[in-house]
Amino acid sequence: MSKQQYNLKTKTDYLNRKMFLDPAGPVTIQRFEEVKYNKIVKFEQEARGFFWIPEEITLTKDANDFKESSDTVKHIFTSNLLRQTALDSLQGRGPTQVFTPVCSIPELESLMYNWGFFETNIHSRSYSHIIRNIYNVPKDVFSTIHDTQEIIDMASSVGTYYDALHVINCRAELNEKVSEKEHIKAIWMALNASYALEAFRFMVSFATSLAMVENRIFIGNGNIISLILQDEILHKDWTAWLINQVVKEDPRFAEAKVECEAEVYAMYADVIREEKGWADYLFKFGPVIGLNAAILKDFVDYTAVGALKDIGIKYQGTAPKSTPIPWFMKHVDTSKKQTALQENESTNYVIGVMSDSLDYDELPVL
Repeated sequence: MSKQQYNLKTKTDYLNRKMFLDPAGPVTIQRFEEVKYNKIVKFEQEARGFFWIPEEITLTKDANDFKESSDTVKHIFTSNLLRQTALDSLQGRGPTQVFTPVCSIPELESLMYNWGFFETNIHSRSYSHIIRNIYNVPKDVFSTIHDTQEIIDMASSVGTYYDALHVINCRAELNEKVSEKEHIKAIWMALNASYALEAFRFMVSFATSLAMVENRIFIGNGNIISLILQDEILHKDWTAWLINQVVKEDPRFAEAKVECEAEVYAMYADVIREEKGWADYLFKFGPVIGLNAAILKDFVDYTAVGALKDIGIKYQGTAPKSTPIPWFMKHVDTSKKQTALQENESTNYVIGVMSDSLDYDELPVL
């Protein structure tokens, strides 16, 4: 891999490059007048259209809801919130730290920076916004993340593959001899680890948050989670697209897919097992109306079937034929949420409202 990322003397031909680890080197000039992958550009544009800030949403009622909640509900709500914070901490730096060094085209590099921005500067800040507004001593709540083994263990399944790619990237930057095959495999495993986070772990945590909304509590938190869910579904979609596309066009990744098939499936199986273990931990003191450990485990299996199918993998476990959480789908499509604006914040963000055409004859005379 070329280390001349800040040397602008070499001319680039991005239209004939591979997505990752092209022999021509990393991205230098960020030019977008013509791109190889319009699909990536559309993903990034859509993500920018979703821009929002958590401070727009009030949490006054949520603070009162928390004070009046049972210890069981407090455990579920707090544990889920801390897990979300931990996982977004990983995903906030993962795309920019481990994927951008191996990006070979500017539109992909741009997508990675957008991805990291949303995870860190919007999603992680959202969780801090929630914790600051609900808990009396926020720093004490944050500190318990490090003491919750269930959170630490599940974070490591993603972090392990991010760390492995980061180490190889650093070795390459230091001009150490790195096997291209080893490097490609590390990218492949990191992409799948990222997909496991987006398509499995985040969806399980969102279902838990939105179960509270179905019980008419923590509505402000639910509005924030709906916006994060909107973002993460897009992140899930583009991760699946990258996984599928890179195999189609790059023989190096097609080979990695075959050679890593067992390891990839084992990783997803571990994630599924850990998510079911998390369900037991989350509801160890009792359920909330509409959601308990058994239902959430069924949701994990149901989610696994569709998520794995989207990247060409058949789930080998058993799963329900229909979703065990039917109300989850109405939160997935925020355009279908009916919100009284004088009572609650609107979470329906409009994309592309500006027109690129103008009829001057229709303008008023000044």
